Amino acid sequence: MSQAPVMLGIDVGTTSVKVLAADIEGKNICAEDASYPLYQPQEGYREQNPQEILEALHHAVQTVLGQINQPIVGVSFSTAMHSLLAVNEAGKPITPMLIWADTRSQKYAEELRGTPLGSKIYQRSGAPIHAMLPLCKIAWLRDHEAEIFQQAHKFLSFKEWLLYQWFGKYVIDYSMATATGLFKQESLGWYEEALAFASIDAEQLSKPVPTTHVLEGLSEEAANATGLSRRTPVVVGASDGCLANLYASGMNPREATLSLGTSGAIRLIAPETTPDEQMRIFNYLLTEKYHVIGGPTNNGGIILNWLQKNLYDNHCPPEAILAKAAKVEAGADKLVCLPYFHGERAPFWNERMTGGFFGVGNDHTLDYFARAALEGVVYNMYSIGQGLEDTAGGFDAIWADGGVTRSDFMVQLIADVFNKPVYVAESHHGVAEGAIMLGSVALGLVDSLEEVVKNTEKKREFTPNVALRSAYQEQYERFQQWGEVVANQVANSE
Repeated sequence: MSQAPVMLGIDVGTTSVKVLAADIEGKNICAEDASYPLYQPQEGYREQNPQEILEALHHAVQTVLGQINQPIVGVSFSTAMHSLLAVNEAGKPITPMLIWADTRSQKYAEELRGTPLGSKIYQRSGAPIHAMLPLCKIAWLRDHEAEIFQQAHKFLSFKEWLLYQWFGKYVIDYSMATATGLFKQESLGWYEEALAFASIDAEQLSKPVPTTHVLEGLSEEAANATGLSRRTPVVVGASDGCLANLYASGMNPREATLSLGTSGAIRLIAPETTPDEQMRIFNYLLTEKYHVIGGPTNNGGIILNWLQKNLYDNHCPPEAILAKAAKVEAGADKLVCLPYFHGERAPFWNERMTGGFFGVGNDHTLDYFARAALEGVVYNMYSIGQGLEDTAGGFDAIWADGGVTRSDFMVQLIADVFNKPVYVAESHHGVAEGAIMLGSVALGLVDSLEEVVKNTEKKREFTPNVALRSAYQEQYERFQQWGEVVANQVANSE
């Protein structure tokens, strides 16, 4: 009996790279993670060294190849969105890599957001206006690092720079391009009005290509650093959010994917979409035919860290805080928390958004505050989900992943608030598996994405508690009311 072809899926995340060897039927063989530092030289700055990420990636690939005893048929990539670095004509970085969480360009996003041009960029690109966008970061470099801006030959994401190191070509897949704010989905090319805002031209960006585009002719240096054959075909792949959805829900437009780690996101695959008039959600491309729509939150599991440090004085680990919150009644006795302690992306897309507790009463103990904060995280995810359903229609179930979903309490809370069944996927390498699924189509090992074998197993399944529905709905209405008050205050202060 012949073995199924084996591929490598590479997931380059914010703090680590995951390399997975798996066959195209969904059987995982082995995996390796490697981490790298994040630098925060001052408030609002979030930087990384691309060379450190490249070395970690090479090490992880070498380690995986050393553990398997069969040849691989190809490599497929996923990377985090919204990163930016400038390089000179030799392809050497002349800036650190600014990651998605870097907010130094906040002023540019605020000035553009809500203007006719900002609306047009959102409508054409699918990317809500925010400091995370390379569009805004390039404008910041133009005005604050003029010498570097003039020296820049190309403005790239990490994936583009990596592929240049491996193949000597500057290409960007449609999925990553739609997350820049510089791309026009209709023409699958760079958007002239957005380029003008950033004061660059299309030649300073990479060539947009389909997510199934295959590169061949690996450089000798890359082959030596990784252990890959120079003949190994490499699929450029897509963004991490799009591939997380592909892994969890396949091509099912009736199943959403909810990720809840330090930050969070909820996403849905849709064959056709129309932009959200309220600009609550993003609209990125998975392929030319399929979109992934959704919204990210800055305030996911990081709220647990806030509770541990600021309310429980570091004497209570996150697991104990979750256990204490679980014992408090649903709705936290009308105590509302807006968990916007780190600004917010969806649904507000406002870096200045602030959080707080509202409706505080004499009987609210510490554990009530914990319960309200954790409910607030889920209410915010629910509000993003409402934007999804308004734009693409309803969905019937949710696949959940991320570190916070290890807590049964949190997953049950998601099921109860959304009033939908929630499935927890078995794999901890879902994004890399999604990359392999896309790559198997690109390399002709599978005829189409619709035919990709999807073996996502339900490690746990949670059904909504009908008896708690009204309590959560009433509390969500309070959450919305206070959110509108704070959003208006923030808007008036800008």
